[in-house]
Amino acid sequence: MAKVRHIALVVLSVALVLTTGTLGLVLTARANTKAETLLLRDRKTLQSSLASLGKEYVLFALKEALDYASSGNWALTPGNASDQARLRSFVDQATFLNYGAALVTPAGRALDAYSTGPGLPPESDPGYGPMIKALLASKPDVSAVMKVGSVPVVAMAVPIEIAGQTKALFVGYMRLDHSNLETYVQQLRYGRTGAGYVVDSNGVVVAGPNPAAIGTSLGQSRAVAAVAHGRTGAYQLDGEEVSYAPFGVGGWSGMTVQSSSEFFGPIRSSDLHVGVALLGLLAVATVLIIVFGYRQEAVRRRYQELLAYQAYHDALTGLANRSLLFNRLNQAVARARRQGGGVALLYLDLDRFKPVNDRQGHEAGDELLVTVAERLARTVRIEDTVARIGGDEFAILMEDVDSAEAARHTAERIVDEVSQPVQVRDQQVVVGVSIGIAYSPRGEDDSESLLRDADLAMYRAKDTGRNRCVFAAEPLVVGVSARPRQHSYS
Repeated sequence: MAKVRHIALVVLSVALVLTTGTLGLVLTARANTKAETLLLRDRKTLQSSLASLGKEYVLFALKEALDYASSGNWALTPGNASDQARLRSFVDQATFLNYGAALVTPAGRALDAYSTGPGLPPESDPGYGPMIKALLASKPDVSAVMKVGSVPVVAMAVPIEIAGQTKALFVGYMRLDHSNLETYVQQLRYGRTGAGYVVDSNGVVVAGPNPAAIGTSLGQSRAVAAVAHGRTGAYQLDGEEVSYAPFGVGGWSGMTVQSSSEFFGPIRSSDLHVGVALLGLLAVATVLIIVFGYRQEAVRRRYQELLAYQAYHDALTGLANRSLLFNRLNQAVARARRQGGGVALLYLDLDRFKPVNDRQGHEAGDELLVTVAERLARTVRIEDTVARIGGDEFAILMEDVDSAEAARHTAERIVDEVSQPVQVRDQQVVVGVSIGIAYSPRGEDDSESLLRDADLAMYRAKDTGRNRCVFAAEPLVVGVSARPRQHSYS
């Protein structure tokens, strides 16, 4: 009897151990499944956030083209010198679409074009296909990836409307292997095997972890098909975890590819006993949620800061650009009207810059512009705004200026500082600066008037000997012509 009781106790103990082990395995499997679901959900949420940021980047680029296309007058005739000059000016000043620009008819016939590289994609390139439907509806859109020789580019087109009708298309081109988008996407790495990509409507890489991948197919046709229907999701294929989300413009999307073993590694690699496995799985899941949530927010914030900086600063010098200058000028005038302070606007144009640019090349000219920008920044007060507004033209906004004479003193210091020799490559060059000054004692003038008056005064300075400063209020010298220009800061 005692033996039977002993056997029964052993069997019961074994059964209890087996039952406990089985329950532990079941609970572990459920915990693993739940953790994997949470991990996938976090990855898809992160992918959606990155896609939203990518869409903002594309919209900023389209806005850059739209703002320029809708300002000024276009002749829209083949070979027109004025249109060609405007296209070159746009490319030279553009933040995003700085590879080239073109004017084409609604039927797709080229009118004028300009590029900084070996040329632009021909009209027959199938890469234009994805944006044709939107353009026919007079809506801006983007192309698929195209190549000019070995140079990968994309086109972003906006309609030029006159009297409510689309008369032509303004097309800006972005060189992808040198773009800010590529620089950013290269940093999207997840562990040893995970990387982020931006792909076009054909599944071709727009930006990725390596510039060599640009223009090649990512090979994720399933994700491309889902994005075409506006879906966000994830799947496993050939040992890889693929997540995707559409940008919502041009058929572009963001994708992340990572080996499944690395992606799920922290969850699937536990061979410890049931209790430790359960605690470990819960801890890993919690850590992963916190890490992915923090990374998602940090990436979004960093990218938004980058976009905001690029939208309001000059890419070459780091100074404020025209948009930021005009915003601050409006604010300065409004404060002056409320508080009674003086506002001064200095409009600067370098003298003898073009010969340096022509003889020594654009890179030398860029070095000279950077040096001039540094001298301007250290000559004025820290609260003053120094902006590059195009080519070799700068502007300086000064608030709380007691008198016009104080503005003149600052301008004279700038003339002296800029006139000092500059070492460019192996040569010393000397340039000057002509400055027009507009002063408003109590914010009595609006922003447009101050800008126009300073611009006209700058031309007076050039026509009366250069390398000097002239006030807008000073009388015109006989024979000096005023040359007003249109400014757009929209």
